[in-house]
Amino acid sequence: MTAVPINETIPVIKGLNLTNGELVQAEKNNKMLLIDIETSNKCNLNCKYCFRDIYGTKEALKKELSLKERLSLIKQAKELGCETIKIPGAGEPFADKNLWPMIEYANSLGMWVIVFTNGSLIDKETARRISGMDVSLIVKGNSFDEEKEDKMVGVKGYAAKRNKAFQYLIEAGMNKTKPTRLGRDLVVTKINIDEVYDALRWCRKNDVFPLFRPLMPIGAAAKLKDWMLDRKETIKMYEKARQIDISEFGLEYNFTLPYMGGVWCRQLHYAIFVNILGEAYACTGSRKLLGNFRKQKLADIWNSSRPKEIRNTPYESCPLRESYWDGKKDYDCI
Repeated sequence: MTAVPINETIPVIKGLNLTNGELVQAEKNNKMLLIDIETSNKCNLNCKYCFRDIYGTKEALKKELSLKERLSLIKQAKELGCETIKIPGAGEPFADKNLWPMIEYANSLGMWVIVFTNGSLIDKETARRISGMDVSLIVKGNSFDEEKEDKMVGVKGYAAKRNKAFQYLIEAGMNKTKPTRLGRDLVVTKINIDEVYDALRWCRKNDVFPLFRPLMPIGAAAKLKDWMLDRKETIKMYEKARQIDISEFGLEYNFTLPYMGGVWCRQLHYAIFVNILGEAYACTGSRKLLGNFRKQKLADIWNSSRPKEIRNTPYESCPLRESYWDGKKDYDCI
């Protein structure tokens, strides 16, 4: 097995609840387990650390994938064995009217959907609707200090709306399933570093999946060197978090980077990322093009030599962050 085995005892979110047996079979059968598909570039925030801030605008782009193209992409991913679609959004997914038909179509094919959202557009009705679909949500939650969160995302009044979104989703039962269907997305920086341990405790106590990790040093985040933790600081923090998990929640694991809490990155061995323009990359953090969905079938991209080489290359931690920490100028995840 090329990938390092995962710890199956660690609580994860529905859609990422893979077993080592499934990973072995996927590798053996060249099966795609996950695909990241962007929605529109339109966004209602101006996050200072946004690693997808690469298109030069917060508005919809002229040549974004149409709904027809996106549904074709989903169908082709399914044909490659894909079971879960992750929607990170070039912008805010719920600002894209095509998000709903994408979810509905994926669900009709028996696929699970994970949506990364800032939460500001989620009201009670949206929470109720989502709770009735095969969907998990990972909601931005860098800080529950509203002033601090608003500073990080560049929009005053955002955090109050996000806090209500968490309330609506919990009321709708998104954290009542096993595995949970609700996650918290926290980017660890020197701005919110003092809240990380309590944030982890909040997630564990409320059965919310903690997706905590350091900044990805691309896009707007590449300019925030004074916000970034170095590798030594990150490891020290993760070890303290591990001790909290052991002593307070009975969770035993050996941590690995980039995610806190015993969560492994599976991206490079079992997944692919297609952006809103149809360009395919190994990961949302990579800048090395693997193919173009508008010019090639997804299967042709997946089975081409470079993606196969990437899937067959062992790795631990996050290659992009590791190469950044090592001081490499041309840092990337592949």
